[in-house]
Amino acid sequence: MSRQLHALRSAWGWTGVEFAEVVAHSLMGHMLVTDTAGLFHYLDPDLGAVTLLGDEAAAQAHMALAETQVIWRADKLVDAALARLGAPVIGEVFSLKPQALVAGDYAHENLIRIDLVDLIYLSGDIARQTRDLPEGAHINLKVED
Repeated sequence: MSRQLHALRSAWGWTGVEFAEVVAHSLMGHMLVTDTAGLFHYLDPDLGAVTLLGDEAAAQAHMALAETQVIWRADKLVDAALARLGAPVIGEVFSLKPQALVAGDYAHENLIRIDLVDLIYLSGDIARQTRDLPEGAHINLKVED
């Protein structure tokens, strides 16, 4: 089992999805994944959401949408991250600092390079802990090494 798949099952298993494979991921850590039934899902670490897409044709249709492409490619964020942080090494993606991830603060100074597996664990844990909070709820975020 790959590290990514192990992380998905561990950190995002609370969603009820039985992850089988990471089909693709973007430079900002968004993922197209399959489950054990062969269905496709879109994992958005920024929103803390896993969206069922359906079969391969449905996944292709979703990924072809202009709105999805804008989010997937995130050209302005990726360009800013490349300029500030340099290119990610194999296994890394760009994301936001944990506090900014929770706040949805996409300021360029909040961008980081992070191992994709670490992002899977981080975003899954944050999503699990905040999933039932009302919009705009105040939280205290404690980051530990």
